[in-house]
Parts: sequence; structure tokens; C-alpha cells
Amino acid sequence: MLRLLVVFGLFSVLQCDLFSALCKLQDLLREEEKLQLSLNRYISSIQESGQDVPPEILRFSESLKIKRKTIKDVYRYIEHPVNDFHLLYRFVVEWQSVFDNIWCKDCEDTDAAKDFNFTVQLVSKRLGLWPSSYDLDGASSALLRLWKVYKLDLNEFINGIVQTYTADQPMSDDEVLTVVKFADSVKDDYSEMRWLEALYKRLQTRDGFSYNQTTVIRVARSLAASFYKLGFPKKGILILEPFHSLDNRGINRDVAFYLSSANSNENETIPEPTPKDAMYEALCREEQKSLQELAKLRCFLRETVIPYYKAKEEVVNYEPRIAIFHDVISPTSIEHLKSVASKGFTRSTVFLENTGPDGHVTYGKLDNVRVSQTSWLGTDEYPELSRLENRIKLTTGLSAEYKSVRSHSEKFQVLNYGVGGMYTVHYDYTGYMLGIPSNPLDSDDIRTSGERMATWMFYLNDVKAGGATVFPEVKTRIPVAKGGAAFWYNVRPSGATDPRTLHGGCPVLVGSKWVSNKWIREEGQMDRRLCGLTEDAVEDFPKI
Repeated sequence: MLRLLVVFGLFSVLQCDLFSALCKLQDLLREEEKLQLSLNRYISSIQESGQDVPPEILRFSESLKIKRKTIKDVYRYIEHPVNDFHLLYRFVVEWQSVFDNIWCKDCEDTDAAKDFNFTVQLVSKRLGLWPSSYDLDGASSALLRLWKVYKLDLNEFINGIVQTYTADQPMSDDEVLTVVKFADSVKDDYSEMRWLEALYKRLQTRDGFSYNQTTVIRVARSLAASFYKLGFPKKGILILEPFHSLDNRGINRDVAFYLSSANSNENETIPEPTPKDAMYEALCREEQKSLQELAKLRCFLRETVIPYYKAKEEVVNYEPRIAIFHDVISPTSIEHLKSVASKGFTRSTVFLENTGPDGHVTYGKLDNVRVSQTSWLGTDEYPELSRLENRIKLTTGLSAEYKSVRSHSEKFQVLNYGVGGMYTVHYDYTGYMLGIPSNPLDSDDIRTSGERMATWMFYLNDVKAGGATVFPEVKTRIPVAKGGAAFWYNVRPSGATDPRTLHGGCPVLVGSKWVSNKWIREEGQMDRRLCGLTEDAVEDFPKI
């Protein structure tokens, strides 16, 4: 019985973060197949011994068989956000229910249970971390984010349809209610109402629909309550009107309560909340520059110090200069970066300086403004990456050399964005001064390297939908282009920080997104970028 107790402890103590990287969800999907085979052996063994298998386990086994039968390609499956939610929901809710039935307090410690437990331990060891309610909350937040940012048709979304991509199965009623519960927990009343409304509408279209069904009553009462929370009690009364004939005590009590709060001045329509970053979201959906502005942008070959090599530059904004350089990293280098980075992924943080009540200052914060997994790679560990640094230097004229002290750049930051992965609008510049120790958590390599003068971002794969890099202040968007790299200066030629470089990574709608950032510091750039003679001086770039 000791081994079973160890497994219970593993599930209850470890908190993981699987929703923020699709590469981890791939592993989860593969390992589930091993759990399924072991569960089938458990069921066969129990039945052969003449004992009854709990009906909940049999139902789950049959359901899982149907669901996994449709999975032809692991990578294609996890590219769809609704499929990702299915997977996490199974592990956090349905598989946990199976474990509770097999390893209950009064359950017999059979050889079949021990064998199944052994497989679960092996799987959990290979995964490193087991999905928890934290992951399910993260996935719920991601679905809400995608729906809002991309203005998806919610009736289609809960049925697994995202633009031209369709999930293997629609979301179940319980899965939709899980998202609703999360919206309620974060006080997102409008989203809670809309998701309940879509679910109620779907229930009404099903064969055999009846107002007497438990799920229908539950959803209708929840929807009426959400209307009340938004200040629309009359709408709640209208929703519950068809249930009067049931003489349901709870419904009658709800209606009486809403009647006491209703008034004749109630509006007909419920206004949609204004988004916090309206331009960011608009750019995520589509281009916001006018046709006249777009017509002025150009692509050309930029000269380098090597006469026979010219960089393919596409200008997406002139002032400040924001460009994408095409074909600057080979498929071999891309796969190497992704392979090495995958071994050391941790949840991305944002670098924020926070002062607590006791005056203690902390740096770095795990936050929902950035949903991705990060790995840092330097040429001290991987000398072969110096070729990429040389490519950046060749293209931009800036030194991207990484050094152990007073480095000219930071290590390569490789990121993989998971379910609805994004990074809300932010600045890359830090406000640090050259030669002056800054963030005490910074390592010796960059502690005195000064400001992040420029940003270089490699795109390591194509994204099926979403994932653009956008600049709201200048209405600019850069769609993901595998093998390319975005480049911009974070400071003006005068040395002043440039707030126009406010930017963000849009949520990944379908697919996965891999990027690698290289932040170029002030150190080492003195003779490489000329200072402006005036505070408002601009770069002297060709505009043809």
C-alpha cells in the first residue's frame, strides 16, 4: 500500500505548468497512450477475477478509446486550442476520477491496482510534473483570451471550430462549465454570461431537449444569475420563464428574487466591456495601417560589410525603423536551438521591480501577461551559436557577442508559446545605465552592460493562425515568418528610450510559436551606432 500512498502524494503536492508550452503537451499526449493500455489491462484483470469494475471507469475507458482513435498526428492534435483543453481536462478531472475509484480508502490492494500504479509512477517520472487545476485554469484563461482577442464566434468555438480548423471533438458541457467557473473566479462576469448563453443555446438544439433535464436547469439558473450580476435581472426572469410549470422550488425562489430587483429602465442590450489594449487586440486580428501607409513600405537588399552578401530587409515601419530580415537562420540552426532549449524550459517571467510592505525589493515575476516557456542559451555553453551572433552583427552592424563580463548582448532567449500563448504589450528597454550595476539579480555578464539598445527576434517556425508581433503606438504588425528575424532599436540615436517601441506578442490561435530573442546592450556599440546630434534625431536609413 506504500507505493499507492506515494502516488497520491505526487498528485496532491506537485504543481506543474504544462499549458504554457505545446512541446510539453505533446509529451503528455504520448504518455496518455501508456496509461490507456495499463488501464485496459487493469479492467481485463478485474473482470477475469470475477469482480465488478466501477461503471465510472468503464465509461471513461470507452470514451477515451473513441477520443484517442481520432488522433492520427500528435503534433496536429495539440495545435488546436480546444484539443489542448480536452487533454488537460482529461488528466486533471477524468483521470483523477479513475485514480480515486481504484485507490479509494476502502478499495482492495489488488495486483491489478499495483500494476496500474506502477505505470502511473513511470509516466509521472517521465513527465516530471503532473497536470493540476493550475494548468486547467491556465487553459481556461487561454480559451477566454482567444475568444476575446480574435472575436471568435462562440457558438462555433465551443463546438471546436476555430476559423478553418476543427477540433477532434466539441467541448463537452462539463468542459464549457469549467471555463465558466474560471471566468466567475476571476470576476469576468461578461465572459461568464456569454459562455453560459452559448452552452444554453447548444442544449436547446439537441435531440430530446427538455426543460426538465438536470443539466438544462443548472445552466439556465446559472445564466439567469449571470444576467443578474451584470445588472439585468429581467433577462434572468425571461430565461427562467419556461421552467415555471416544473414548480421547482429553487427556480421559483430565483424568480422572486430577480423580480424584487427588476426595474423598467433596464437596457435591451448588454454592452461589451472595452478592451484594456484595444489597438493591440485590433492589430492581432488584422493590419491597421491605411492602404496609403502600406504603399510607402518597401523591401530591399541591405548592404553589409561583405560585398557579395546583402540582407533581405522588409520595412514594416519607418519611424521608428522596424524591419523583418528574411532567410537569416537555417533550418539546421532552428532545429538545434529548439532541441537544446527544450531540455531546459521553465515558465517565462516578466522583469518587474516590486517593493513589498517591508521595503524589500524583488525582481522578476511569474505573471499572466506572459504565457510561454523560456530557455537561455549562451555561447559559453554552446560555442556553435556564435555563428548566429555573427549573422546578427553582419546584418545590423551591431556587436551581438556574448561575454562572461561586460557582455555586448544577452544570451539567446528561446521561447515556446503554448495554449493561447502571448506576451501583452511591454517595452524591452530597462532604464539601466552603462557601467552602473543595475538589477541585483542580473548575472555578472550583463550587470554593467547598460540599456537594451536593440532587439533581434528570430522566428523559428510558421504559425497557422495568430502569434503576430505588434506595435500599437505605430499601428504596426509583423506576422510570423519562419527563418526570418524582426529588428528594431529600443532607444533613439540620442540615447533616450523610445516609447513608440511598445510591443506585444499576440496569442497563438492555432499552432505553436517558437522564437529566439537576442537583446543587444549598449556595451560594445560605441563605434557602431552614431549618436544623434539632437534629441529628436532619427536613423539615417534608406527609404527606397
